[in-house]
Amino acid sequence: MLRFLLPLLFHLFGLGCLALPLQTNIFQRQSECLYDTFDADEHVTISVIILSGSPLKATVALEGPFATPDEDTGAMLFQKAQEFDNGNKPNGHLSFIEVVDFEHLNVDIPDDDEHSDEKNNNDDILKTPIDPNDPDADQKRRERRERQRQKFLEEKQKREERKLAQLKKVRQDGEPFVHTVKINRPGWYRMCVTSSWSQILAEMEMRKESDLGGLDEDGHVKSYEEQRLLVEDEELERDTASEEGITDEDFKETRERVKDLRRLLNEIQSLQQRERRRLTVHAETNEHSHSRMVLSSLMETLLFMGVTGFQVYTIRKWFSGAPALGR
Repeated sequence: MLRFLLPLLFHLFGLGCLALPLQTNIFQRQSECLYDTFDADEHVTISVIILSGSPLKATVALEGPFATPDEDTGAMLFQKAQEFDNGNKPNGHLSFIEVVDFEHLNVDIPDDDEHSDEKNNNDDILKTPIDPNDPDADQKRRERRERQRQKFLEEKQKREERKLAQLKKVRQDGEPFVHTVKINRPGWYRMCVTSSWSQILAEMEMRKESDLGGLDEDGHVKSYEEQRLLVEDEELERDTASEEGITDEDFKETRERVKDLRRLLNEIQSLQQRERRRLTVHAETNEHSHSRMVLSSLMETLLFMGVTGFQVYTIRKWFSGAPALGR
C-alpha cells in the first residue's frame, strides 16, 4: 500500500502533473505548431489560452492530413507540409481556423438550435405576404413589424446570455479555449497558434482519444490528469490484501480513502491551475485597460488644449480688429 502513497506526495508538493500543456512565446506574425498522427474516426481535442500579450488574441488552426501515417522522416514531413500549404490538400481534409480573443471575447458563438422549428414557423408567418385589399392590412403590417422587433430583441438577448456564459467560463473560471473534432482521414495533423498582432505567451495542448481512453462528460478528450487517475485506480484495484499483510476489510477501507484523497488533491490542483490562469488573464486585461485609459485621457487633454488655444486665438484676433470700446 505504501507505493500508492507516492503519488499523494507528488500531488502535495506540486509534482503530480507529469504531462503539462506546452507553454511558449510566439513572436508577431509567427506560429508554433504541435504535430501528431491520428486514426480514422478518432476524436482529438485542442486547447489554447493566451497568458500575455497586447492584445490577448491569436489564431488557432487544426489542419490535416498533410502526410500519410507511414511518412515519419523530418524532411518528408516538412516537404508534405509545404505542399499542403501550397494547396495540395486531399479530399475530405480538415481545416479548422478560429480567432480567439481572451481580452474582448469576440469569438463567434453559434446560434442555439433548441427552438429551430419554432423559429422556422415564425419566419414563415413573417414572410407571408399581406393582401393590399385587406381592410386590416395596416394593422397587420404594424403587428408584423412589432413581431419582427420582438424577435430581434429576443435573439439579441440570447446571444448576450451565451456570450456572458462563455465569458464566465473563460475569463472568470480560467478555462482555455477548447475544441473537439472527429478525424475522417488517418494521417499527420498539426495544431498551430499564430500571433498576428503582437508577441504573446500561449499555453497549447492537443489530446488524442487513442492515448487517453475516451471522452469526458463535456464531449472532449479526457485530460492527462484524468487518465493518470484512472490508471492509478486500476493498479490499486489489482492490489490485494494478501500482498500487504492486512485484513480485507481494512484494506478495502484504506483503498477507498486513498482514492478519495487522490481525487480531492487532483481537484484542488485543477482549481489552483484555473485560478492562476484567471488571475494572469485579469492582470493582463487590467493593464491593457489602464494603458488605453491613460492614452485616451492624454488625447482628450491634447484635444481640449488645442480647442482652447484656437478659441483664445480667435477671440484675440476678433478684438484686435474691432474698434476701441466706448468710441
